[in-house]
Amino acid sequence: MAVATQQAFAEAAVFDPATNTVSVYNPLVINAGTQPLAAPVLPVIPAGATVALWFGFNGGVLKLVDANGLDTNNSPTLKGDNCINGLAGVQNDVFGQVSWCNAQQFFAAVNAGTITIPPLGVDSNGAVCPTSRSFEITDACPSDNVPTQYLLMANGQTAQDTPTNRAANPDATVINNASDEALLTNIIDPLIGCTPFLGPSLTVPGTTSPALALSELQAAALQAVPIGLVPLNDPDTLLTNGGTVSTDKTNQYRLGVNQPVVNAGNSTTSGALLNYCNNMLAVAPTFLANNEAKFIGQTTPAACVGNNLFTFLCNRFIMSLTQLTCPIAQEVNPVKCQTNTAGVATSCTVNLKATATGLSATGAPPATTTGPITKKPGMG
Repeated sequence: MAVATQQAFAEAAVFDPATNTVSVYNPLVINAGTQPLAAPVLPVIPAGATVALWFGFNGGVLKLVDANGLDTNNSPTLKGDNCINGLAGVQNDVFGQVSWCNAQQFFAAVNAGTITIPPLGVDSNGAVCPTSRSFEITDACPSDNVPTQYLLMANGQTAQDTPTNRAANPDATVINNASDEALLTNIIDPLIGCTPFLGPSLTVPGTTSPALALSELQAAALQAVPIGLVPLNDPDTLLTNGGTVSTDKTNQYRLGVNQPVVNAGNSTTSGALLNYCNNMLAVAPTFLANNEAKFIGQTTPAACVGNNLFTFLCNRFIMSLTQLTCPIAQEVNPVKCQTNTAGVATSCTVNLKATATGLSATGAPPATTTGPITKKPGMG
């Protein structure tokens, strides 16, 4: 866990049908063979609750295995817990950084209830606050990873991020998952005057916490069109063997984050590349331009992408268009960045007058790439 590209994170959501509420718990990840820096807080789970787990990784590929080393396709335990690591039934096929257990069953239970979803509100510019499915936020791999944070000591020991543990370990570093979910709830929302959907914390009783599940529930209920659902060209949902577009794998991913399955006849749910690219171009540059002053002085979430929050978001946008193989020439991209020899954006500009009005279907890429696409670390 002391190596940034090997850090893994876990997050649980607990739905109590008796109260129609969702609580959040942050299980601790530790290095094998070590002990936690502090004993984890044990959650109190209500009787009759439905629990789901999501996992996020800061590296390339994380596999779930049981105590015997069996993966989700072969482990009776993981199968019994409805654990999904990629396209079910296809050996060695993975999403990459993300996985979950009992997620589809959790969302089915919550959606059948009457949970109260808070309104989105408006940001400091008077615009509707973004969700995890807003094209202001989405990138090539939307709705990925978790907002969970841990405390890390120099010796590699970790602890849950609680006030008690922070006070006892002032030299600890707060580490987090490079995620779209955390980018929204932990970084962007506070800067633009928005409040994410928070649930009671079982890690720090008496407080509230964000969670992937809460953000996706709010987005499902309140995100207006255009809606940033997981696209067919998402690098996470391409088949691991060969990088081929897979509707089945895209659907498997979508169900794990409470999204509707692909419907080719519906422009919102089709997962079509051109729709997704056009919506990114139509929405994100304005959001970046309107908030440049707020973002440019903030610490970058990933120093390998940009040297501050604004350059990070701009370069993330450019890189996402490339990763998705959006058929757009760079000269008509309204977002441009200067990068150093390591590819890190050091300055960026947004020229809204240059915004592309649409992409031609004749420029659409084939459904098969030359191989699997790997996300750059820190992209989320």
